Amino acid sequence: MSTRSEIAVEYSDGSIKSIYCHSDGYLSYNGVILNENYDTLKLANSIIEQGDCSILKQTIDESRFYNTWRNENTKAKTFRNEYAFMKHFANDIFAEYIYLFKNGKWLVSSLEFLDNPNDNYTHCIGYHTKFLILEEALKVRLGRDMKAYDFNQEVLSWRIGVYVSKGKATSWSCLAFIKA
Repeated sequence: MSTRSEIAVEYSDGSIKSIYCHSDGYLSYNGVILNENYDTLKLANSIIEQGDCSILKQTIDESRFYNTWRNENTKAKTFRNEYAFMKHFANDIFAEYIYLFKNGKWLVSSLEFLDNPNDNYTHCIGYHTKFLILEEALKVRLGRDMKAYDFNQEVLSWRIGVYVSKGKATSWSCLAFIKA
């Protein structure tokens, strides 16, 4: 199973172009790669120009884009503004993360779910969060600002990432580092 994401750039007129990325869209992979390797408008555009991708790597040449890898003809989607862009993904539960390069910074929105009454076919409601600055989200997600807990001798540390929004804590996941 893949962690799918959408990668987008907002331009000075407010319009947005985006592409689909099939694999490893989670913060600790695509988030880190975007933040560390595609941190200018020119570099962010170099992704969009390639069209949809299977997997993003540290350089365009290492990445696997459908147009060059499988000889497909994918093109970036264009939206008139951020509202239209996010409205397009309002009911899309397949884009688990949305990355947007805006005003010289990467932002991220994640797919979240709420429990729902049983009269809904899926028993949950999915939505994309408001954008956070990617660099700040990475600090929380990767546990850089978290306390490390040792659970047993086999695990060196287990960092629990917790994001607090409107007084409600949501666990984002855990990272375990096994002793060598």
